Amino acid sequence: MLVRRLVLVPLLLSAACDRPGGTQAPATSAPVVTPAPAPAPVQRESLVARDPIGAEVLASLDTTVDPCTDFYRYACGGWLKKTTRPADKSRYGRGFGELADRNNAVLRGILEAAAAGKGKQGPVESKLGAFWLACNDEEAQDRAGITPLVPVLSQITAVKDEASLYRVVGKLQGSFFAGGGPLFSLFIEPDAKRPDVYVAQLAQGGTGLPDRDFYLKTDARSRALLVAYQEHVARMLGFLGETPTSALEQAAKIVAFETELANIALPRAELRDPDKTYHMLGVVGLQGLDPATPWPGYFSALGYEKIGPDLNVATPTYFTQLGAIVRKTDAATLQAYLRWHVLRAAAPHLGKAIVEADFTFTSALTGAKELSPRWERCVGVANSGLGELVGQAFVKERFAGTSKETALTMIGHIERAFEAGLPSLAWMDPTTRTRAVEKIKAVINKIGYPEEWRDYSKLKLSRKDHLANVIAARRFQFVRDADRISKAVDKREWHMPPAIVNAYYNPSVNEMVFPAGILQPPYFSAEFPMAMNFGGIGMVMGHELTHGFDDQGRKFDGKGVLREWWEPSASTKFNERAQCVETLYDGIEALPGVKLNGKLTLGENIADFGGIKAAYAGYKDWQKDKREAPLVQGLSNDQLFFLGFAQGWCTLSTDESRRLLAMIDSHSPPRERVNVPLAHFPGFWDAWQCSPGTPMHAGENACEVW
Repeated sequence: MLVRRLVLVPLLLSAACDRPGGTQAPATSAPVVTPAPAPAPVQRESLVARDPIGAEVLASLDTTVDPCTDFYRYACGGWLKKTTRPADKSRYGRGFGELADRNNAVLRGILEAAAAGKGKQGPVESKLGAFWLACNDEEAQDRAGITPLVPVLSQITAVKDEASLYRVVGKLQGSFFAGGGPLFSLFIEPDAKRPDVYVAQLAQGGTGLPDRDFYLKTDARSRALLVAYQEHVARMLGFLGETPTSALEQAAKIVAFETELANIALPRAELRDPDKTYHMLGVVGLQGLDPATPWPGYFSALGYEKIGPDLNVATPTYFTQLGAIVRKTDAATLQAYLRWHVLRAAAPHLGKAIVEADFTFTSALTGAKELSPRWERCVGVANSGLGELVGQAFVKERFAGTSKETALTMIGHIERAFEAGLPSLAWMDPTTRTRAVEKIKAVINKIGYPEEWRDYSKLKLSRKDHLANVIAARRFQFVRDADRISKAVDKREWHMPPAIVNAYYNPSVNEMVFPAGILQPPYFSAEFPMAMNFGGIGMVMGHELTHGFDDQGRKFDGKGVLREWWEPSASTKFNERAQCVETLYDGIEALPGVKLNGKLTLGENIADFGGIKAAYAGYKDWQKDKREAPLVQGLSNDQLFFLGFAQGWCTLSTDESRRLLAMIDSHSPPRERVNVPLAHFPGFWDAWQCSPGTPMHAGENACEVW
């Protein structure tokens, strides 16, 4: 499977299907390690900034905290005290908050100008303007009510049995849901063992809650949340004209059906292993999992009945058992289930009453108290569905000058430093090391934006119907992908919009991708000292590079092929070191009584450990023939490097979001992303003069993989 590694996964609750390989707490989290009694804080000289950049660094500090006790609080305490989390955000940080706000403001200006007819109005501006006008026309959406859904809902009445269900699901997934939606998900990605060819990927899914465990856990909080979800389903069905009694009865049956789907789904952490999610069975092999399942009708209705052998079934055990669940469920329940999933997918794009009712349950899950402003929600949908349309103007405004060249220079230093560090790894044999070097040298780096913009000429958008535009954008992307099944992979393609605050590593292409949206302060700036740049975006670069060698990425060779290229002894020793990291995070609490999942977060944690080490080594490599005056009197450049890293993760979060993300997020919370890797990194100990026995010095208990 194509495995994408993101710096931070946005909290999306509209789609809960588990996608193999893919898809935060403040300082109140549990300590990183259980320390011995801490010695008296090291006396540090007073800090004086020499320019506004240095002043901003100092303003984020809490100098009453010893950096060797809690570096996250030392680096971020000032920001945490002076910042108020917006009521519409369950998490808000310097990077994935303030920076996202600045980017969104730029995108808003671009979209408003297009809608107003300002400047040159070509096809791009025309589409953006139409989208913006329709999305912001709340009165039109209120007048329409559920009318835009009527053609979709009318198809569901055809469900009478299993065969008709699969035909309807195929038709809906090929149009309205665009691959996701009820029962399971279908998407298109490169074949993990033939990464030059696109294949269809079929995976478990079909539930409305974010994870299977929401249905299966039996503690009081989980059971109460499941009851609240059932009440939410009933309330939403009322918008479709159901009486309160009928809505309650249908909701109970829908939740019971989804619980059965959750029972046969694999745990999220198990989906991380690309070997376990690779089953190139083809349509014939899929049919063999349960001969009674009417797959031909599904693929025919989907519009892709000729997929043939180019189908990977990520979760075969799910599809072996799915048919029996469907066959014992009455048609009325199946219809209600489909109607619910149509409504929940459309709800954020309908009238105000439906949007607010939908948000009520989102609030219970995340702790956000208000809806984001309409303009901000419209910007988000535009950036998601029309990313390379709106991104063209964004990069002109926010990614000019020498930014790309500087970023590429930094990556070069980090890659060379990572390679130079391999001989010091006693656990890696010479043969595996040589192959690892070959993989490093083959990495493709994409910076800022695509070399060739995506062609949206076939996408038709309305100036009056927002939901129609959302469906059209989904359908456009799905058809674009599905039409490429069995065809050559386009290795120039980007899988993130240019304006997003994020980055990823793609093992099937062996590439790292850094959109223009994250190549901004606080992670990167041409005005920053390079110590800050290497600590900020440099750590992101090292993080993504390490993903090529984490517990998943290491299974793909330099050409993107899923195969065993390690010597057995190296694999064994790697797993021993990875287990150290997994065990370490298993013992950390996101909230009292809510522990992190060391297995689920293992790849991201390994990437954090390796990322800070590679970025620091890359900075020292850059520093060999260059000198920078200290930005702040009283801070060395090495210390500034670590502040540049930590201050990008200053974050405020609700308890609800911390609890939710501990279950579903493959990333650790921000405080742990800072403190844990640094507590295990000798370079940090030296820079901040941390003594053994302090919380930020793990000493002989330190974990190291790369």
